[in-house]
Amino acid sequence: MISPELPPFYYLHNFHQVLQWVQQVSADLLEPEHVQCDHAFAQASQSAQALLVRLLMRKGPVFRIDKLRYAEIEDLEAAVQELAACKLIEIDPALDLDTLFAVHTMPELRRMFHDLPAAGRKSDYQQWIARAQGEQERPFLQWCARPELQAPLLRLSAAVVHWAQRLQLLFFGNHYQDWSEFVLSDLGLYRYEAVALDQGSRAFRHQEDVRLYETLSELRDAPDEADLEHWTERFAAVQRIQTDSDWLRRRKAKTVFQLGQQAERQHWWSLAEQAYAQTRWPGARYRQLRVLERQEKQEDAWPLFCQAWEQPESEGEAQKLRRMLPRLRRKLALEAPPTAPSGKPASRTQRSDLVLPDDGSRVEVQVLSHWNSPLAPVFYVENTLFPALLGLLGWDAIYAPLPGAFFHPYQACPADWGSPDFVSRRQNLFDQSLSVLNGTDYKTVIWQRWQEKRGIQCPLLIWPALDESLIEQALHCIPAQHLQLVFTRILQDWRDNRAGLPDLVRFMPAQQSYELIEVKGPGDRLQDNQRRWLSYFEQHAIPARVCYVTRPEAS
Repeated sequence: MISPELPPFYYLHNFHQVLQWVQQVSADLLEPEHVQCDHAFAQASQSAQALLVRLLMRKGPVFRIDKLRYAEIEDLEAAVQELAACKLIEIDPALDLDTLFAVHTMPELRRMFHDLPAAGRKSDYQQWIARAQGEQERPFLQWCARPELQAPLLRLSAAVVHWAQRLQLLFFGNHYQDWSEFVLSDLGLYRYEAVALDQGSRAFRHQEDVRLYETLSELRDAPDEADLEHWTERFAAVQRIQTDSDWLRRRKAKTVFQLGQQAERQHWWSLAEQAYAQTRWPGARYRQLRVLERQEKQEDAWPLFCQAWEQPESEGEAQKLRRMLPRLRRKLALEAPPTAPSGKPASRTQRSDLVLPDDGSRVEVQVLSHWNSPLAPVFYVENTLFPALLGLLGWDAIYAPLPGAFFHPYQACPADWGSPDFVSRRQNLFDQSLSVLNGTDYKTVIWQRWQEKRGIQCPLLIWPALDESLIEQALHCIPAQHLQLVFTRILQDWRDNRAGLPDLVRFMPAQQSYELIEVKGPGDRLQDNQRRWLSYFEQHAIPARVCYVTRPEAS
C-alpha cells in the first residue's frame, strides 16, 4: 500500500482539530494559564503556530534554533521572534548541566571546556564538569565565557508545555496517546471504529476529576523508591483520593494494587498487606495471602483463605489456592476444607511425542511443518484465532457507546477494556451476539464483519496473524457449539482467559473436524493458564493435545 502524501501543514490541522474539540466539549476543564495560551496561539501567524506545534511534537523543551529546518515555514527566525513576543517560548534560556550536554555535540563540548580529556564518554565529561562547576541552572555564558561558541537556543514556556499536556489529556483521556495518533491515521496505517460521541462523551466531568487522574498517574508512574517513608506518603495520597466517577474509582483500585506490588518488591510486607487489603482489583486477595505467608501470619491468613476457597474470584485463584493449602495445613495443623474449589485442571489431555532435530527455528514452526499437509493444513494461531472470532462476532458489544467508554475518535478499544467489569457492563450485548451461534447465520455475520472491519484497530484482532484461509477453515471445521464454549469461557474471565490457548490448530476439512495442539520444547512445561484451558477442553470434549518435542540423542 502506498502511503498518501500529507499536506504541508497536516500537523497544524490536527492540532486545531484537538483545540476545537476541547473548546466545544471540555472548555470548562481548562485552567486560566491554558486559556491564555489558547488566546496567544490563536493570535499568532500560521508560521508561528506551525513552529510551536512542531516543537510540541518533539522531545524538548529546549531546542537549538540552528537545528530547526521545516520547508513549510519560510521565515523561521520571524516565527521564533513572534513566539517569544507572545511569551510562548523563551530565547537564550538558562540551562542546567543535563540540558547543556543534551543540546551540544562532543566536539562542541570539548571546545567549550578546554580541560576535558581528548577521549572519553559524554557521561564521564558531565561528571567532571559537575564536580568542577556544579549542576545548577545558569545562562550559557556562565557555563562558557566564549560568545562565539554560543548556539541559539529556545525553550518552550512551562505554561505552553502544561497547556499541550492538558489538551492531550482532555482529548485522549490518557497520557500515553499523543499527536502521532493523527499522523498514523492520516497515513492510513491506523483505522479506528467510528463510535457515536456526544456532549457526554468526555473523560472528565469537572476539574477535580482531572486533578485526581493526574495525581494517580504521578503516583503510579513514580519509580520504586527504597525510602519506606516516601512510599508510605504515596500510598496515603492515593487513599485520600475520593471520587464518584466509576472510571476513576477503577483506576484508583488498580493504582493501589500496583503500589502493593511495589511494596512487595521492596519486602515491605506490612504495607503491601495493607494495600492489597484495601483494593478489590483482581489478584489482590491472593497477593495478600502470599504476603501474610511471608510474614509467618498463617493464623491471620486462614480466615481469608477459607473465604477465597469457598468463593474463588477466578479459576486462576482457585488453582493457586490448591497449591497454598498444603503449606497452610502444615503450619496450622488443620484439616482441609470440606470441598475443593471448582475448576481443577485435569491431566488426561492426549499427549504426543516428537523427536525433531534442532534446525534453529521455533519448535512450534517445526511441529507445524511436520504435521502440515494439503488434506490437514496446520496454522500457528496461539492466542489469535478464537479471540479474533469472538471480536468479530461481538463487535457491537465491544464498541457500544456506554458511559465512560469512548472519549475521542482514536480509541482502539473502550477505556474500561482492562477493567474487571468490562464484560458485566455489556453482558446483555454479548449474550445477544453469542445467541447467533444457536442458528446458522453466525458464519455470515463473522464473514461480513471480517470484510467490513478488516484493518480497524481492535485488541482482539491481530490482523497480520489472520487471513481468509484461516477464517474459512475455522468456520468450516469448528462446530458452533465449540465456539460457544470457548467464547463463554473467555467472557467469564475477560482479563486472563484471552491467553493460554494452544499454539497450533490442525484442520481436517474432509471430515469437517479440527484439533488444537499445544507445543512444548525441551525443558518447557505447561503454564497455569494453559493447564486451565486444557482442563476445560477435556471437560467439554473439545479436541486438544500436547505435543512434546525432544532432540535426537548425540551419537
